[in-house]
Amino acid sequence: MTIHLDSGVITRLCDEDIAFDAARLALEGQREGSFALPQRIDVNVATGFFRAMPAALGEYMGVKLMTLAKGVGNRYLLLVYSQKSGELLATLDAAEVTRLRTAATTALAGRLLRPEGTTVLGLIGTGFEAEGHLRAFARMWPLEKVRVYSRSQDKRQEFAERLGTALGLDIEPAADVAEVAGGAAVTVLCTKATEPVVDGRSFAPGAVVLSIGSTRPDLRELDDAVFARARAVLVDDPASVLAESGDVKSAVASGAITPESLVSMAGWSDDRAPAEGERDLLVFKSVGTALQDLALAAVLMKSAAERGLGRDLGEITELKRAVRGK
Repeated sequence: MTIHLDSGVITRLCDEDIAFDAARLALEGQREGSFALPQRIDVNVATGFFRAMPAALGEYMGVKLMTLAKGVGNRYLLLVYSQKSGELLATLDAAEVTRLRTAATTALAGRLLRPEGTTVLGLIGTGFEAEGHLRAFARMWPLEKVRVYSRSQDKRQEFAERLGTALGLDIEPAADVAEVAGGAAVTVLCTKATEPVVDGRSFAPGAVVLSIGSTRPDLRELDDAVFARARAVLVDDPASVLAESGDVKSAVASGAITPESLVSMAGWSDDRAPAEGERDLLVFKSVGTALQDLALAAVLMKSAAERGLGRDLGEITELKRAVRGK
């Protein structure tokens, strides 16, 4: 039997706290070695691209499929299988899964890099991911002030008013991106920019920079100057970030960092990378992994079964039985 969880069901089943717990489960699985994470596959076509992200974690294995049609948008589908039986257990409309797990992973990275948290947050971006990240950090840290930047005055004003009311926060729309970066101990960047959005020299001394844009080689969010100031570059998966992030590829090519500079979240410890000379920033770069998707899917599938939610698709894959002895 295969269960389908659409975005409405996922929204009912999940919040930022549940997503954060799932992110920790994914991290624990990496630390224990109970996972497999092959490189994602991108198929570029004239109208966009098709992406397949396979992984295995705990008792599950699966793949997230993503399409981009230029001028139309993205679609996401997550397929979850049992490692033991090979049965397709669930399909999930993974747009909401992606939003929740991305923000939760960034929040977890923020906790690793700045355990004491912060009351003032800088936010660059006002879209789908920016809202998810602000909600996650508002649940995790005692935020008092948020400064948000977008190139569009109308968008940053609307974002500040809507989220300020919803979250009970003082959110100030800012016209100067350097002001946002320079005025906060932690700055979160959530853009789809193709060129760096802020001068790396603008960030406050010793700041934490959490960047989730630039998930493809043709996208850029951080410039090389950020990495030249980095005393540590924390990533969700080094191989994926090296292969996919335009920011990191540029920083390596310029000599600002080396591939060995990247530290997996699973290998992070509080005593790593003391400040040295001009290298004062702690930087997080993420391109997302199917491990994060599987961890959250496992939590959602269990909750859906307990609450009787989801659409039963029946047996949609036929079993070709094994030949005896093989």
